[in-house]
Amino acid sequence: MKRALSVFLTIAVITVLFTACGAGQEKAKYPDTHTLYFKDSLKSGKATVTFFNSASGKSEDVEMKKISEDGDSFTFSCEGNCALYNMAYITCGDEKTREFAFNPCVSGWYRTKDDFLPYTQGEEIDYSPDFEKITLTGHGYEKKIYIWKPDGYDADSAEKYSALYVIDGQFLTFINDYGQVLNDCAVVTDQVKAMNSATGHKTIVVAIDNVGTRDYELLPDIGDSFIEKEFESKNGTRYEDEFDSMDGTQFADFVANTLVPYVQKNYNVYTDRLHTAVVGASLGGIESFYITAEYPEIFGTGGAFSPSFCAFDPDVWEQYLGEKSFDDNCPFMYLYTGSDDDDVGPFVSEMNDRLKKMGYPEDKLVFHFNEKGAHGGAFWRSYFSEFLTAMVCQQIKPLQTND
Repeated sequence: MKRALSVFLTIAVITVLFTACGAGQEKAKYPDTHTLYFKDSLKSGKATVTFFNSASGKSEDVEMKKISEDGDSFTFSCEGNCALYNMAYITCGDEKTREFAFNPCVSGWYRTKDDFLPYTQGEEIDYSPDFEKITLTGHGYEKKIYIWKPDGYDADSAEKYSALYVIDGQFLTFINDYGQVLNDCAVVTDQVKAMNSATGHKTIVVAIDNVGTRDYELLPDIGDSFIEKEFESKNGTRYEDEFDSMDGTQFADFVANTLVPYVQKNYNVYTDRLHTAVVGASLGGIESFYITAEYPEIFGTGGAFSPSFCAFDPDVWEQYLGEKSFDDNCPFMYLYTGSDDDDVGPFVSEMNDRLKKMGYPEDKLVFHFNEKGAHGGAFWRSYFSEFLTAMVCQQIKPLQTND
């Protein structure tokens, strides 16, 4: 009897461990509903959130309930169907907030006179994250690396942390070494902080500094550059003088074979691919896409915001991707872009279609096209939690029809 009870308890413990959010090799469960918070420093008397599905257009208005007030702001909350809707905006009187992603990784949004920023309900608002700054040498590089750890980080705990690698980290995180404007930044650390709180999925952020080198360092050497040919035809050889090198292949090697091993050795992080992700925007987006494609055994999730796929002719991409093997072990790939006029919409749409045609598993691929979006940090900030949901849950229910 005692032996049977012991076996039962052992099985129960293992089951709990492997069904918990982010534990082992399991993905987190995608809930049907989620609580959204709205902290309003303008102290509106009423707030109504409009949830909507960016793909189907289906929407729903929900009046938010005021749950607290202090000298600085009113705080509202409501429940939303995150299995049906992936976007939202809030109306206060005659004013509407910026549209933002709504999903299980969101805690809340904070409105001031000038900013609209993510925040974590129940915690003090502070947009000046503390980074551990290191310089790492390897594979021909000497790179500044900024590492952010959530409050309560425990280097010795049995429960480990996921690791998110951010290309062009000085643009997407508020490092504040380069005179960044908070409202133009994706404030990745605060988004991850909110995700940690909302899901229990603990993650550290590893931001890579690409200042001064990004224009060649974030272009992989996979073929002739389309941008280079276009620029040369209009401006002689000036582009060739400035961008005659595409070192993105070497940089990817540095990330995968120098930076990742360093982090896994020196921080309490998981070493499996499901808990290792990479993300970037613009040139950082094309590089994060390339890194994910090149090292699927290391990175289980890749995020590319407004990636500069226009850097190469379609036939270059066809040849490069044609050499890859797409199967059920492919990384989860999240692609986002804004409009055709103000962003790289046509090229990202084309890449999404190309990947599907080549057999990339559709349950591992999400493409979000925002016809109102432009190429900039404010838009990437509004949608960044959707990538985090892809990282944590390996799906985005409202945008996938085969769940």
